[in-house]
Amino acid sequence: MMDDPVYESPAAATVVGTVVSGPPRSSDLMRALAEVESRFPTHEWRVAGVAVWPLVRLRWFFREWAAGYASSAQQEASATGAARYAKQALAGAAAAAKARWRDPRAIDWGRDRRDLVYLSDGLSFTKLGGRWVERFCDPLIAAAKRAGLSSSLWTPLHLYHVPRYTPSRLLQCGIDRASMAGALHARRAAADSASLPAQNEVVNWMAAAGFGVESLRAAQIISDGWRVRMVANLHRRRLRRLRPRMAFIVSFYSVEGMAFVLACRECGIPVMDIQHGVQGEMHPAYAAWPRPRGDRHELLPDRFWVWSDWEADVIGSWSGGTGHSPFVGGNPWSDLWRSDSRWQGVTEAMARARALKDKAGRRSVVLITLQYGLSASEQLEGVAGLLRSRGEKMAFWVRLHPAMLERREEIRSYLGSAGPCELDECSDLPLQALLPHVDVHVTHSSSTVIDAAQFGVPSVITTIYGAEVHGRILSTGFVQVETGGTPELEATLIRLAAGGRRPIIAAPPADAALARLLADASIKA
Repeated sequence: MMDDPVYESPAAATVVGTVVSGPPRSSDLMRALAEVESRFPTHEWRVAGVAVWPLVRLRWFFREWAAGYASSAQQEASATGAARYAKQALAGAAAAAKARWRDPRAIDWGRDRRDLVYLSDGLSFTKLGGRWVERFCDPLIAAAKRAGLSSSLWTPLHLYHVPRYTPSRLLQCGIDRASMAGALHARRAAADSASLPAQNEVVNWMAAAGFGVESLRAAQIISDGWRVRMVANLHRRRLRRLRPRMAFIVSFYSVEGMAFVLACRECGIPVMDIQHGVQGEMHPAYAAWPRPRGDRHELLPDRFWVWSDWEADVIGSWSGGTGHSPFVGGNPWSDLWRSDSRWQGVTEAMARARALKDKAGRRSVVLITLQYGLSASEQLEGVAGLLRSRGEKMAFWVRLHPAMLERREEIRSYLGSAGPCELDECSDLPLQALLPHVDVHVTHSSSTVIDAAQFGVPSVITTIYGAEVHGRILSTGFVQVETGGTPELEATLIRLAAGGRRPIIAAPPADAALARLLADASIKA
């Protein structure tokens, strides 16, 4: 950011010389953010004492993305009003009580000190050996235990997986209360609780450039800021009881996640984000952050656990000389699927995947991974066309995103009329059990592209958006982009399926990576 921002009139607001129209590309959004951050003093925006620009930046980006690509139902859900939120909170409280009754052993009631605390995203669970495993936290918790360190797992959202592999602290009811209190406080707070210099100019600039501005309105920013403040207070009280030496978070870029980061910072606890999906140059949570005023952005984690040097390079390009830095630790979940794995359920899952492969016979297996929240025209229509064209000649395995599981029957009905496909086992089994039996992977933009590359499975990305998100891996030539119709996609699949495997991503074992991290952070048992 510039020390002396230049305030320009709305007429001057353009993105690389062109006013944006139609669904914006990620590159359009990232360029717009870069220009706003250089022109206006967004680093000075504060609500309830919190430097809120990082949250505003991300909420604006994802809202613009949803306006261009998401289904109408998903857009409606993301715009939940106070009454609807309160109704969901009440229903969630009942679900939480039921989960505690069904599996009391899965609740972590402990108030004693813990060495490490992990905040899940609430979605990254898969069933393995009859229990629900948090894919990114549980492997690290197991590794920490082998190193003599105690852990506490915190799980948000009203998704209560029982039985769970690791007992956890259920957070969402407390988060709901704190979030509603924050929204109410924002309405009653004095005007001087917020300082948003040049906020109107930012709104005018974005609007003139053809972008939406709802998330940039002062009332929305103040409400979000107070919600962060109140949820951070909740997290801080719990952290002070446990007094951990370090904290981890899966997906920090939400009100609740940034509140956790803020609470850790205020308690003097180093906090690390664990990579859970695609990052890259077009992800606003991980790429092209402006230099912070001071040592670091208070709503961003200190460190970022990433899967490979590719992601580390993206973070390293802006974090040098700051209190933020990447750490190449590999994918902890992948460790469970090494040949010497002793995790309960791995052998059974692999056997079920082999049975699915046997069912496919000599046909090439095509794994199609669906993305959450997209409209049917953006994703499902192309899949249906492929099933109609090649449904008897190839075996299609369709995998739902974890946030889409409640839409299983809807998706089954939509695709079932087009042609045969496997849906249930492909959605329920862990991805790493399936990939050894897959010949080619197809997706709109899923991070499964990275997992597939680790197994040597070529991928086809069907959208320009997906191509931008996965720009780094495209440079290898192992991943193809095909945005044409069914005939073009079909030809690409046939060619790649016949090309064989070639693993192109190597990552260190998570056990060894955790040992390096703990030694580096001077965290001793």
